[in-house]
Amino acid sequence: MKILLTIIISFTIFLTSSAQNVTSVDLTKSKFKETNAEEIFKDVKIIPLETHKDGLLEKHCTYYLTDKYIIAVGFLQRAYMFDRETGAFIREVSSLGQGPDEYTGFIYHKCGFDEKNGILFASIGAYTSKWWRCINIETNKMESNLKKPLSENSSEFLSVCAPWFIKNDTYASFCSNRTGKDKVRLVVYRKDGTVIKKYPNYLEYEKHMNSFSIENGIFYYYNNLTYFKEPDFNDTVFCVNEKKMTPHLVFKLGDKQPSYYHQEVSGYNKGKYFINFVYESNLYVLFNFSYLKKGAESSVKSARFPYCGYYDKKSKQVYISSIPDYKTRGYIITGIPLRFFPVSINKNKEMIAYIDPEELIKYKNQLSPKYKQLFKDIQEDDNPIVIIAKLKD
Repeated sequence: MKILLTIIISFTIFLTSSAQNVTSVDLTKSKFKETNAEEIFKDVKIIPLETHKDGLLEKHCTYYLTDKYIIAVGFLQRAYMFDRETGAFIREVSSLGQGPDEYTGFIYHKCGFDEKNGILFASIGAYTSKWWRCINIETNKMESNLKKPLSENSSEFLSVCAPWFIKNDTYASFCSNRTGKDKVRLVVYRKDGTVIKKYPNYLEYEKHMNSFSIENGIFYYYNNLTYFKEPDFNDTVFCVNEKKMTPHLVFKLGDKQPSYYHQEVSGYNKGKYFINFVYESNLYVLFNFSYLKKGAESSVKSARFPYCGYYDKKSKQVYISSIPDYKTRGYIITGIPLRFFPVSINKNKEMIAYIDPEELIKYKNQLSPKYKQLFKDIQEDDNPIVIIAKLKD
């Protein structure tokens, strides 16, 4: 009896300790406040990317930031490198084709960059390809292949998305639950595709569509560890490695929590928050989310409006960067009338975002003298303007 009591007490202490280590980000008590970037970021830089005939970008790219480069990757498009200080065009990263250092499919535009080793991942063929090519951005050559993990169970399908580098020869990929009943949420594996660990998925949803979305998962580094969140529907950020996955942050959404089960039911999740970007420092937790009011006419995912906010770890207060009733969206930079949203943040806590020149021209007369000079020659079809800033720590 004493032994049983000791076990129960020890387990209770373990659960209590684990719960105490999980940070609750309570969006039900959010304060609406238009946030100037300088409040939570420092060293803000505005860099127009050179509009070069060999490096023309589409409006909506994913951007990665290294110590020397800005890398822009378009969905189903090519990838290009620019100088991070001047914005000058450098070159295309590899190229489309059948050659040994080329790729035949698109470069993944989310979580498709291993910044610690300077590797951009490209597919060889379609989504069903068994490999990713690992292109070294310095040499512009294919350094190696990364094999996609395969389950030993023939009835178990791993719908893996883009790889995330954990350490040494170890990677993680989110499994996007294509069927609505897939049993694996996250897989950790070696470069040769050998599965080290599979983390189970216990959630199901009603399948109403023949198509499926490719969601690469939300990954970031913090204090040299890897953190992961399932996009949109799940409310928890986990610390993950090859041995365990531990809850780290929980977004408390209340009546704004979307239904995982009804995710393909048209209009069911109107008025809900879909968190699609997370990062943190010692002072803040940043997040982006999409939202569509209940009274809005459209119910498709692309019609949701993007918003951003942050959690102050010291005051334990959540702020949404908007005036009440969601009438404005994004962070502000003094002297520029347009707002922005972080696209990605690197291991040095440097955020990168962008502004569309076509939108900026509409408000050119409202620019401060400093930015009027910087943007005096800007054209509507120029490459985007990049914002780089370091999250305060």
